[in-house]
Amino acid sequence: MTDHTAGPPGATVLHLRGDLDHDNERELAATVDEAVARSTGTLVLDVSAVAFADSSTLRTLVLAQQRMEAADGALVLLGPLGPALRRLLEITATDGYFTVADSLPLALAAAGELLRRDPHATGTG
Repeated sequence: MTDHTAGPPGATVLHLRGDLDHDNERELAATVDEAVARSTGTLVLDVSAVAFADSSTLRTLVLAQQRMEAADGALVLLGPLGPALRRLLEITATDGYFTVADSLPLALAAAGELLRRDPHATGTG
């Protein structure tokens, strides 16, 4: 379901794969929580190999995003997103909540942009 790889300095990369649903939600949540806690600023969740995701997965992703934001960190989903995850984000209107990139270099660049933003700024520009 998951495995870690050493990312570039300052980044944690967690690879998620297979079916992520109610049957493994506790394991997924614990693994993602551990990655968030270990992260030193950037967390990249590679979701390119996720075949299925349900609302428990979405909950885990939203909580991870909130924890990274609270720690002035950045979370990026590494795709491309599969049809099931893309559909889940679209029907729940959370697709705009996450930063998604289709390669690790793009994910790291997006995270860098997120980290450079003023967290106290209002609006988008």
